[in-house]
Amino acid sequence: MSATQARSGGHKMSDAQKRVMAWMSKGWSARQAHGCAVHINGQRVCNIDTMTALERAGYVERDSRWSWVATDAGRALADSFSVAQPRQGV
Repeated sequence: MSATQARSGGHKMSDAQKRVMAWMSKGWSARQAHGCAVHINGQRVCNIDTMTALERAGYVERDSRWSWVATDAGRALADSFSVAQPRQGV
């Protein structure tokens, strides 16, 4: 079991989920831009399916109809990730 998996209660995260949580665990919020695209800091990082999976796992919650924030469990993952610039065209 990896360090990230241990801190995340055994939940194995996809690359997209790791990319999102690297930002959100540090306090960034994610917003639904258009269609299924989700943006953080103006960059597309994933789609709504990724956010739904993170929401079910308890790492994020909606703070409005169009945006998400990290829960306490999500913020606890902050030491597991280093924040890099989101990839273009994901």
